Amino acid sequence: MRLGRALALGIAWSALAVASGHAQGFGSDEPYTGPNGLYLRGEGGLSHLNNEKGEGVGNGASTLNFDSREDLGYMAGGAAGWKFGQLRAELGLDFSGYRADTIGINNDGGLGARLHSGSLSGVSSSPSGSVHVFDAMVNGYWDLRTGTPFVPYIGIGVGAARASLDNFSVGGKPLSNSSDIVFAYQPMVGVRYHLTDNIALGLEYRYFATVQPTFKDASGTRFHGRIENHNLLASFSYFFGAAPAAPAPQPIPAAAPAPIVVAPPPPPASHTFIVYFDLGRATLSRQGRRVADTAIAAFRQSNASHIEIAGFTDASGSARYDEALSHRRAETVRDYLAARGVPPGDIAMSWHGKGDPRVPTRDGAREQQNRRVEIDIP
Repeated sequence: MRLGRALALGIAWSALAVASGHAQGFGSDEPYTGPNGLYLRGEGGLSHLNNEKGEGVGNGASTLNFDSREDLGYMAGGAAGWKFGQLRAELGLDFSGYRADTIGINNDGGLGARLHSGSLSGVSSSPSGSVHVFDAMVNGYWDLRTGTPFVPYIGIGVGAARASLDNFSVGGKPLSNSSDIVFAYQPMVGVRYHLTDNIALGLEYRYFATVQPTFKDASGTRFHGRIENHNLLASFSYFFGAAPAAPAPQPIPAAAPAPIVVAPPPPPASHTFIVYFDLGRATLSRQGRRVADTAIAAFRQSNASHIEIAGFTDASGSARYDEALSHRRAETVRDYLAARGVPPGDIAMSWHGKGDPRVPTRDGAREQQNRRVEIDIP
């Protein structure tokens, strides 16, 4: 097995072993890896095709040996898939192209030369041609849980590829212009980063190979080739599903006033609304926006003079990180209220990091109900 193929398969299967061995350790308290349902992905990047080789037997005892070295090429395409939990299944279509840089020919009829661009031993030659591969693959992926917007993954795909040698020639003489459709496979490793629940950017390494396609030279001689490439792809994905709904907001009743000898009229009850956040995030979910809208309506109906917001985190981060994250969450809610007509001067904002959790936990533990901003209308 060639070094490139061994290295690629080693990386992919090592990643698979790590995933299997540590499946319980990757974010077992935070299963979210992006919305379930339909998604679309566009991708493109660099592709390196290993040297193309061919060997075949023509009429009689004539044997043709063919060798070509290609420049660094490109790959572009996309996929449509369905995500359910950590599993994804998709149909991908990709196109890749490479320009021939060096072509060598050797047969037992006396013709033997390795022809490069320019001239060699005083013999002028012009190797030309390109290799193109169009593939349709069914891919399966396993997303790893990290509890952050970064989602590493591994995958494997199988399908069919149309490999073609287009206008191959040496010294102006045609060598091959043929194609074949063959079985293809591809192991993959990569990572994506969720800018939002629905939008993600990705980076992926993909090893792509086929069984030997059969081509024809200009004389009709059949020979076998080899398609094997290494790809580094950037991607943009859009997930159409909705993020999991946060727990329903639960108003916190105000504490009853302490008894006194002469009891004054009880103050009007305060109303507290809770906006929950995903782990490590300070962006409002669809459910969070609904809670904030409910709080705005209550503020207007109560004729209150001000509104108080306080940001909190769970205990999964350091004290300094959690304090900054709770500040960003409080700012997000404040900006949302102000953009919808609540006077900024009527908003009092505070942030408390991992202090004052709703659900007591050990330090370092993740807890959805502690990742919140409380909106209080006194």
